[in-house]
Amino acid sequence: MLLFISSCEQKSGLTLAPEWQTEIISEWQNELPDMLVLSPDGKTLFISCETTADMLAPSLIRIALDTGEKETLLYGLGRADGLKMDHKGDLWLGEEVDDGLIVHITSPATIAPEQRLDRSRLVSSHPDIIAVASAGRFSHEGMVFSKDHQYLYLADEWSEGCLYRYTLNNKALHVLHKTKGWLKINTPQDSRFKAEVLHGQYFDRLEDMELLPDGRILMAETGSQAKQGHIWLLDDRNSMPKVSSYLQHTDIKHPDNLEWDQKRHWLWITDDSSPSRLWAWDGKNIKQIASHRFAEITGVETDHHGSVYFNLQHNIFGPDLTLKMNRSPKK
Repeated sequence: MLLFISSCEQKSGLTLAPEWQTEIISEWQNELPDMLVLSPDGKTLFISCETTADMLAPSLIRIALDTGEKETLLYGLGRADGLKMDHKGDLWLGEEVDDGLIVHITSPATIAPEQRLDRSRLVSSHPDIIAVASAGRFSHEGMVFSKDHQYLYLADEWSEGCLYRYTLNNKALHVLHKTKGWLKINTPQDSRFKAEVLHGQYFDRLEDMELLPDGRILMAETGSQAKQGHIWLLDDRNSMPKVSSYLQHTDIKHPDNLEWDQKRHWLWITDDSSPSRLWAWDGKNIKQIASHRFAEITGVETDHHGSVYFNLQHNIFGPDLTLKMNRSPKK
């Protein structure tokens, strides 16, 4: 069932479903805000910046939600995109370039701002910012931690990209084979080439990944312009991993970012189409909650109150925005 859109927010340019409204958290000029992560206490919002690799180009922003204070935490990455927080509160940040790195940041809420990382020499200005070359060099957007915190799953956002599993305690990288399971990659710096040699299972541009409460993992395959995307389900809880179909809907053309809503038990899905859309899947019906004709909706995140955070990127007729969305209480 498609929920029709009836209201338009003039300042943001968003068209919203009835009873939903947004407030602007921040406006941006050249930061290209992408993925979002909330701190465990809900007071700090972290945003990756999809800028080119430059020591003056921001890669990670920190916003104090109670005061609105914005700080650039890190510069120097190439198209920072994938962003997840582990169970200890550390941030893991990925680059969406062909030789992209994973960067591990401890104490992200308290680390001093204005840090730098030299991606060519794998050195940073702070000991709590570490380039994790052993996690593979490829286009890092999708990433998610296993429920038991043993693994970090990594997706290569490429038309012939593979799915990888990084074991956190011994820093071992494996690629998924369709029938043989996880095969070890001995030289992570050549992960794409080694994955091809091992006949790793191909996907057409895997984007975001999301952990379900039962430990299974959702993967958004956005597809090409001519090919509709698909949301897959990875079950790696037994000895042999299994990938099966989770959701493919005619209205959702190119699923991109995913977020499991713990309060509503919905799956939020951004659609990288024109217009860009934000969908909610309740397990039975698809609801279109927001759309924008001239900007990309990206990086959806929810909190335990039910608020929804996302970015507007590549806005043609206005600044890029970070927004907070809520539903009006039923009268």
